[in-house]
Amino acid sequence: MSRRKNKSEPWRDDAIEAVRNLRAGNVIVHASDTVWGIACDSTNPEAVRKLRMLKNRSEASPILILVADEGQIEKHFEHVPDAVWDLFEHNDRPTTVVLPGGKGVDESILAEDGSLGVRLVRDPWMEFVANGLGRPIASTSANISGSPTPTNFDAIDSEIIEGADFVSAHRRTDRTVNMSSFIVSFDTSERFKILRD
Repeated sequence: MSRRKNKSEPWRDDAIEAVRNLRAGNVIVHASDTVWGIACDSTNPEAVRKLRMLKNRSEASPILILVADEGQIEKHFEHVPDAVWDLFEHNDRPTTVVLPGGKGVDESILAEDGSLGVRLVRDPWMEFVANGLGRPIASTSANISGSPTPTNFDAIDSEIIEGADFVSAHRRTDRTVNMSSFIVSFDTSERFKILRD
């Protein structure tokens, strides 16, 4: 008897291929719960270097991580204020939180002060990929540094597409204009500041 594919998840094969590429140290182009992004395994220094080269992003610029569950957040920060959990739970749009004391990732993605941005993804494809990798995903918008952020797949620079090891087919034809995430940072005293609304 042949195995039947689950038709409720048409993106599953694409997500499995994305996980394979991330595990192999490759750079991928992907749709997310915000804008299209380029991503790699956040714990792999060579993969992070490839991502920076593709985006033409300086070593001084931090890169955020995408995670699928709260456990990954707790594992990669020295302390997570209660207000962070409230933000993730109650904000109606994707939220990136910058926290001090980032750890367990390639040090080059941390800010100069050791802080790290994290977004708890709520997109099924991204959740599957993050869980499949089992480590945080380093991700940034799919544009050359200094160029506009692409609002859909067709707006991604061909240099990004051609330079990536894998380009996801998931949501390529979706013309929904997604917004960048809401960004808030916390300091060591748990005071917060909105960086992007």
